[in-house]
Amino acid sequence: MEAPNNESFRDSIATISEDGKRAWIFPKKPSGKFYDYRKYVSYFLLAFLFAAPFIKINGNQFLMFNVLERRFNIFGFPFWPQDFHLFVISMIIGVIFITLFTVAFGRIFCGWICPQTIFMEMVFRRIEYWIDGDRGKQLRLKKSGWTSEKIRKRVLK
Repeated sequence: MEAPNNESFRDSIATISEDGKRAWIFPKKPSGKFYDYRKYVSYFLLAFLFAAPFIKINGNQFLMFNVLERRFNIFGFPFWPQDFHLFVISMIIGVIFITLFTVAFGRIFCGWICPQTIFMEMVFRRIEYWIDGDRGKQLRLKKSGWTSEKIRKRVLK
């Protein structure tokens, strides 16, 4: 028995309609136990991002890029121009580690700690839900005419 050939989805891009216009995607607002855990991890990482320049280790800032003085602090270690080779080797090791971690545990990295995911899902999408509402409200707003409410929401975003 031969398997049916259902590969027509490969013939077109999912976010482009038949007439060539953009097909907007309106995701459902997630909920559940693991989403709550993911929120807590994201809040911690966002707090760390904004607090890192103010954390001091051995008198040095945890994270500082001072271009004018040509001094960089990463994890509390100061790097000067003559330390450039150490900085490059550290960055290459970091990129290799992130790549290998993503290969081995891609779903964990991409879904929980990837900076793009954190900013998209925990910052921008939450603002979108706050302004436009959940998926149903977003669909109704898209289908409605240009009212003052729709203009106000589009300007806020």
